[in-house]
Order: sequence, then structure tokens, then C-alpha cells
Amino acid sequence: MTDHPASRDPPQRRVVIPLRRSASGMAPALDGGASMLAKLAFAATLPLFAQVFYYLNEYPAPYLLSKAWPFLTLPLALYGMVRLKLPAGRMFLLVLAYGLGFTPMVSVIQLGNGFLDALTTTIKAWPFTYYFSLSAVLALLAVPPESVRKAVLGLGAATFFLMVIIYLVAPTSWYADNPADSKLLLFDLERGYRVYMPMFFGMILVFFLSRAFVLRRNILYGLCVVLAFAPMLLIYKQRAAIAAALVVVIFGMAMSLPQRARRIVIGLGLAAVAVGVFLVGRKLGLLPGGAAPGDAQDAFGASLSVRQNSSALAFAFLGDDPLRWIFGVGATTRFSTVTLNDIFGNDQFFIADLGWIGVVFEYGIIGAVLLAALHFWCFVTAFRLTRGLEDPFALALSDYVLYLIISSAVYSVVFTPGELGVVMALTIYLDRRRRLLPPGPPPEERRLLPIGRTSGGRRVTLGRSGAIARAG
Repeated sequence: MTDHPASRDPPQRRVVIPLRRSASGMAPALDGGASMLAKLAFAATLPLFAQVFYYLNEYPAPYLLSKAWPFLTLPLALYGMVRLKLPAGRMFLLVLAYGLGFTPMVSVIQLGNGFLDALTTTIKAWPFTYYFSLSAVLALLAVPPESVRKAVLGLGAATFFLMVIIYLVAPTSWYADNPADSKLLLFDLERGYRVYMPMFFGMILVFFLSRAFVLRRNILYGLCVVLAFAPMLLIYKQRAAIAAALVVVIFGMAMSLPQRARRIVIGLGLAAVAVGVFLVGRKLGLLPGGAAPGDAQDAFGASLSVRQNSSALAFAFLGDDPLRWIFGVGATTRFSTVTLNDIFGNDQFFIADLGWIGVVFEYGIIGAVLLAALHFWCFVTAFRLTRGLEDPFALALSDYVLYLIISSAVYSVVFTPGELGVVMALTIYLDRRRRLLPPGPPPEERRLLPIGRTSGGRRVTLGRSGAIARAG
């Protein structure tokens, strides 16, 4: 009696060749040396995505590389747009279309920019693409969440370390009293010598420490928060940024408390805000019995005077022309044939320091509404994705979106739009990685192409590997 032919066939194994990398566009995790290279590449390029060198024109090499980075990473951005199906991708694209296509045309009409000058003004809006390009980098390199956390927090610690070292070592001759000459080392009579350090990673580290202090109940984290604010107050000296960071730290710590304690702290915080607004109003002479209006400049220094002057010039230029208010007038760069300083006859006009007034001036009410809607959506999304988590790092990322919104009262949201794109790319990526965690087989058993030595045949299936995992 002979066996049935099928009984002599060796068992078959299936090989999955995915039509896409995965449902979220992520590549499989790398192993060994490739994984180490991927982590190093991510950590090395992250400062470029975060616009750390974007305005440090006194350092030509990283400055020029940072300016070219949106164009060098444009293929990655296109991949992110097409393959990753990122939330609110259309909203980011709408803001990009308005800032890159419409506003330059307006600047030609309203400011007399030439074609090349108008295109040059779009350089600060291009980093909005970092939401897509960094998402592509994370997905293609499959950077482990722990490596993402270590890279960001390590760069945050390096920020404070370098700030202190530069302040202690740099001679006074390196400092400049004109921001056009130096963006890093500044001097003014009001605040003295200060290091205007790019604080993207530093602020995230502060928010992480404040969240960890409450969630992990470790006094060491609280001491680190205090130590972090010391160099910001003594060396960084950007009052609006420090005040915004303090508000976010209080908010983050309150939101990490149990529900009853949270309500008490929020109530006390609202009362403190009311008192603070009252005291500031009196200081500015806006309330009866307060200081004279002219004393506000003495109380808040020359920076307030410069902002008041710039605001007055901006409002005067917008005038009563509804088209200028609705669509804005565009902007110029320091390389333009005719700059805003030439138009106004004032070299102390800084549109980046006017907050939303500067946004309306450049992009109009329509552009301001689009940018406000984008930031509000990002905050709501980051808050929703991290709600209920006890991961201080993920919560710190959502806190940074709030920091951008609060500080936008003084600093234009178009000054460093890459920061919003980076925070949201990291938030979305970490959320998707959390959703891919077990239950399920160990990582080594979930390979897309489980090809190995076997005595049996192989059956090739076109599709996603998740189907095999479920079938097994």
C-alpha cells in the first residue's frame, strides 16, 4: 500500500511580501549595526529638523545646511505626505500652500518685491514640511521609542550644558548689541550679557522633569526643574519665554496630580492668573491707580519700547485697507532689494517679535486663522493621544505645543514652524508605536519576510504581515 502523494510533501511555509511597509508606513525594526546607524542618523539630524541653527548666521556651515534642509529632505516629505496618512496632513498642506504660494505674490503687490525676493521670503515657512519629512525618517529607520526619548532628552541636557559653558568661557568681545550681528551672544544695557540659546530641546527636558516629578514622586526631578530655571533666568534671560515655560510647568504638574488635588491647584492657579493680570495692568498704567503709561517702559525695559514702536508701524502700514488686513502684505528678508526697515525708515522693526500682530501683518487675517486653527488642532490631538498616559516624555511633547501657543503672544508662530512639525511627528510616531506593542508574538517572530533555511516549500502571499500574525 502506497502513501498518498500529498502525504510525502514537506510542510509549506509562507513568505509575506507586503504591498505596503505596514498599515502606518513603518519599516520593520533593524538589527545590529544597522539599528545603531539608524539611531545615530536620527540623533544627528534632529537638531536640523528642530531649527536649532536656522538663525545662527554667525556660524555659516550649520546655518546654510539648516536653510537647505527643507529642500534636501523634500523627497522624505513627499513620502510622508503620500504613504504615512498622517493626521491633519491636509491642514499642514493648506498652510504650506498659503505661505509658499499666495503670500509671496501678495508681497510683490504690496511691498514691491521682485520675483526672486518674494521666493526668498518663503524660506521660513518651508519647515512646516518637517511634520512629513521627520515622520518619514522615523518610520523608515524604525527608531525605537526609547532611543527617541534618549536623543531628545540628551540634546536637552546638552543645551543647558553648552549654555553655561559658553557663558563662562566666551569673552565679552564676542557679544554684540545688534541682533543682526549675532543671534547667539547678545548684550544690552537692561539685561547685560546673555546667551540666546535655541531652547527647543531644553524646554522639552524641563517639561519632562516637571511631569516626572509628580508622576514618579521623586524629589530629585523637582530639584532638577529648579536647577534648569536658574541658567534660564541668569543666562538666557528671555522673559516671555521663561514666563511661558513656567505656566506650562505649572499646568503639566497640575494635570499629573490626582483629580481632587488637580481641581484645587487649577482653582488656585486661576486666582493667581487674575492677580497677575491685575498687577501687570497697574504696572502698564491700564488700570486706575496704576503707574503712568510712560513708566511702563522703565518697568519692562527697552524691549517693550521696541515692540510698541514696531506694532505702531505695522498698524499704520495696514491702515484702513481691507485687503491688507485680510490677506496681509508679505515680508522681506535682509537680502531683499528693499527691506521693511527701508520702507519704514527704522532699523528697529522686528516682525518676529510681534506675535499674532506680526502674523496678521505678513499673512493677513486669513493666514492668522489658518495658523491658529493648526496650532489648536495640534494641541487637542497631542492632549488626546497622551491623556491617561504616565509617560513623562510623551506628556512633555504635548506640553511643548501648549508652550508654543502661550509664547505666540510675543513670538511669531512662523518664526520656527519646524518646532511644531517636529513635536507632532514625534507624538504621532510614539502613539503608533504604542499601538503596535503586544499582545502578539515576540518581535523576532513578526518579520515581514521570514525567509530561512528549510526543507519545505514556500508559499508567497501578497498582502500585509498582520494577516499572518492573526492566522497564526
